[in-house]
Amino acid sequence: METDAAPRPRWSDGLRDPWIIPGLVLLAAMTGLALFLYAGQPQTAAEVGGRAWVALAPDAYTPRISRARERVSAALAAASAGDTAAALARYAEAEEQALDARRNAGTDAARLAESTEMWAGIALDRAGMMLASGASPWYRADDKQRLNDALAVAERVRAAPVSAATRGRADGLTARIRRQLRPGPLEWIPR
Repeated sequence: METDAAPRPRWSDGLRDPWIIPGLVLLAAMTGLALFLYAGQPQTAAEVGGRAWVALAPDAYTPRISRARERVSAALAAASAGDTAAALARYAEAEEQALDARRNAGTDAARLAESTEMWAGIALDRAGMMLASGASPWYRADDKQRLNDALAVAERVRAAPVSAATRGRADGLTARIRRQLRPGPLEWIPR
């Protein structure tokens, strides 16, 4: 008994096309890359490039400085949008990148000075923002923890080998924070 019916195609016959499996692998890789990028929440294409550069050369000086600058830009954008918490977080990230750059500067005095000044400037900007967000009018209670954290940051900068201008800025900020830590209306009375 002969039948003229063609054999029924099996499901796996479609997978024999030479482009199906490489296409699925490429799709899975691109999906993984998209999830990885989304999890890191980069805000610009330059930030994606900076992260890639740091990942490829984790001990390099220049990528760390670049990443610190990107984080400062993100902090300024968050601050201008009124998101103080995000701005403080971006400043903390920038501070960490600048410290990493300082550690990777080696014996190069110019790089060491540049990264130290960058770190100090970022730290003082963060401390100033912490002072602004932690201080309240004299009739309301200040956020003492935030002010003490800002004071600790400013004190670390004062103890670091920074330029005279940066040290003066740190001294002024330290005095403002200490004055704000005084109770109630005493913050306005000079010492």
